[in-house]
Amino acid sequence: MNKQQIILHLSLINGVGPTTAWRLLQILSTQQDFLNLYNLSSLELGFKFGLPPKVSSLIYEGLKDKSSLELELKLIEKHKINWITLIDEEYPAILKNSYLPPLVIYYKGSNIFKEKSIAVIGSRKINDYGIRAINKIVPELVKNDWVIISGGAIGADTKAHETAVKAGGKTVAILGSGLLHPYPYSNLRLFEEIIAKGGAIISSFHLNMQPFASNFPARNRIIAGISKGCLVVQAAIKSGTRITATFALEQGKEVFAIPGSIEDELSAGCHVLIKEGAKLVHSAQDIFIEFGEADKESHTVQAKKEFNPPVVSAFEAIVSSHQPEEEELVKLCYLPASIDELLEKTGLNLQELQSKLFELELDDKIKQDFAGMWQKI
Repeated sequence: MNKQQIILHLSLINGVGPTTAWRLLQILSTQQDFLNLYNLSSLELGFKFGLPPKVSSLIYEGLKDKSSLELELKLIEKHKINWITLIDEEYPAILKNSYLPPLVIYYKGSNIFKEKSIAVIGSRKINDYGIRAINKIVPELVKNDWVIISGGAIGADTKAHETAVKAGGKTVAILGSGLLHPYPYSNLRLFEEIIAKGGAIISSFHLNMQPFASNFPARNRIIAGISKGCLVVQAAIKSGTRITATFALEQGKEVFAIPGSIEDELSAGCHVLIKEGAKLVHSAQDIFIEFGEADKESHTVQAKKEFNPPVVSAFEAIVSSHQPEEEELVKLCYLPASIDELLEKTGLNLQELQSKLFELELDDKIKQDFAGMWQKI
């Protein structure tokens, strides 16, 4: 068994969060180090890696059972799935340098991770204005050899992928499910076309993972982490799109937003992002200028600003209308807390916890900082 297979095995252990996995990789080095994991007791795992008893027990039990790894490797071979781990040279450097990148990336299609890429995201309820914006900007991005990254969802994501393919470009769909359960199912033909035209579909979830709502925050972090920049076409104030853009801002990525009518709720999120430091965009040239691909003097652009997160007073952050369990979760985030700490303190499983965190984030009760820690707003 090689190091890559052992990392794959670790990623398949249910309940082991990214913080824990990253802690192991900071200490493991040689092939023998990795193999020795299988010889350590639960107590020794806890002592060696500084893990709480519950987590070290999960890892111990998970490593004892190799059936999940054997099944995953069989599925990989049967369905001709490509996969890379965090220690591989092929792993995209831009994603590796983000906080707590996924241990394993599965993909079908071409390895285009080293090509320049930009995320184009927006609302599932995209309207004619958003469609016209994508039709105007994406073909120009493609013409300048940008790979278009999006989430494969209905609405703006689908339109971004379709427009890129139609323009003869490459596009990558980052899924919130395993590659054997691509979601949404209505886009299966689109996913096949993306692959056929030199693009790829990507997932950080094991092959049989269903498209649970709790998966999408992790999917959104990958969209932000794997792209050099992020263009938001349309977004409501409370939306996964805006959260993805905020991830990108916090990672120091260039974020662009298309303004719209003050009466359109789908433009409200874009306007907030522009206030927070995103660049206002009315053409692809505005994007090219920021990346040094156009003459700045020949265009009128918004002055570059550094991102300064808005300050929220304690009085504005009073928690209300939550169920008792949610109130407790918010209280646990009074000081920054990792997903692993919250797993231990709440007793929830990973899927339940991620789902509740996502709901509270959409309600602006908690937020995830650039280091991946959850904190009360």
